[in-house]
Amino acid sequence: MSIGEKISGNSILEKINPFFNPKSVVIIGASRNEYTFNGILLKNLLEIQYKGKIYIVHPYTDVVMGIPCVNNLKDLFNNGAKPELAIILTQKNLLETLKLLGEQKVKHILIEVDFSQKLGNDEQIILDNSIKKIISDFDLKILGPSMIGLIDFQHFFTSSIIPTRSHIVLPNRKEKPQSGASFMAQSGGLTGACGWWAPDQEIPLAKIIHIGKALDISEADMLEYLFEDPNTEIILLYLKEITEDYITVLAKYKKKKPILYKYVGKPSKTEQKFKELGANPVENYIELFEFAKVFLWCPPPISNAVGIIGPSSGAINLIISEMRNQEIHLANLKEENRRFIMENIGGSTCELGNPVDYWPPKEFIGTQVCRVYHQASNTLLKDPQVSALFLALEFFTEIEFNFSIFETIKEKYPNKPILCVLIQAEREGGSRILEIGTKLKIPVFTNEIERAVKSLRFLLDFYQIK
Repeated sequence: MSIGEKISGNSILEKINPFFNPKSVVIIGASRNEYTFNGILLKNLLEIQYKGKIYIVHPYTDVVMGIPCVNNLKDLFNNGAKPELAIILTQKNLLETLKLLGEQKVKHILIEVDFSQKLGNDEQIILDNSIKKIISDFDLKILGPSMIGLIDFQHFFTSSIIPTRSHIVLPNRKEKPQSGASFMAQSGGLTGACGWWAPDQEIPLAKIIHIGKALDISEADMLEYLFEDPNTEIILLYLKEITEDYITVLAKYKKKKPILYKYVGKPSKTEQKFKELGANPVENYIELFEFAKVFLWCPPPISNAVGIIGPSSGAINLIISEMRNQEIHLANLKEENRRFIMENIGGSTCELGNPVDYWPPKEFIGTQVCRVYHQASNTLLKDPQVSALFLALEFFTEIEFNFSIFETIKEKYPNKPILCVLIQAEREGGSRILEIGTKLKIPVFTNEIERAVKSLRFLLDFYQIK
């Protein structure tokens, strides 16, 4: 039975949701030392303020990081506990532990221990087969082994065995977005890093996933889950290998959600199929997150005709050069809009009125430059031929202006994407633009002109606009 037939719709959500949003969790093998893999997981859960019940099984102590312990798993069940999720951090008595969990109807289990380095190949095969038999006997749902873990940003849960910082997961908890980008990687290091790292513009994240060896639930299962997950708007993947199961899932959910992926394996027919089914390969790893903000923050464009506002022919021509590569063109303005720009802004703007090149300004005063961007943006965005707007900001302190003016502009034109490119801006002013742009959900690309234009091309491709 194929994966597409095996699990679908609500059943895949019911199968996998408890791994991300468990009502209660038991940690088997937690350490008192918070600087170890076995200790950092509990520390992470406490720091990000997980609200579920935590049980600890530890053979030698009564308390770990303030959480009462039981000395063995049987005592936990004898006390009436019924955890929804079990996390196993030790290989000791692994098969007996799995059987006991199965007997007690604890169906969802994370095995976050890497025993491959301790066993020979034959021993590994025997252990894998024994685990698979227990899975079948008790209808268990298992992720792992050899996994770094999961992070759920909406439900404030993590099973990561490397640091997950509270300032990454918890900002504006009361106003936390209900959806965002989910990232799954065939790399524990890259997924784990999302617990302490954020791009220059912090995009809303939904889930971070590394499932390791996948003796039971596979990456393809998880991909299907992300397509069904209401908290996931866009799927980001780092892949060393693309299996046929990936192709089956993508064929089933073609174009339901955007997929961006970075592939580092050898050229293959499956990767070609993956692209043909609508997955978009990025050239650089960081583009996964840089392009994601465009999908999360920008509305669908209606055409590939754009407007540009900039401070110099150099910056504007860099944008136009990449637009040619991406088959994006300048919009032809209605006569009244062209005339308004020429009469009120002028500068070095060509007779077509688009792009708007306001250089040279009359004075190096931020309020004057602010007026230019405000008037030009409103004029371009109200034009029916303009589908999206590029803002080139190449400024120094004397001409810096309050980027918050775009709050009302975005509200006035909610159906047109606005993308900003910072080009050689002074550091302090550039930081302010990034901060305000993030608040207003305007993608800002720092000195990455080609990347900004390419991101719009990705958006156009997803909505099948040539």
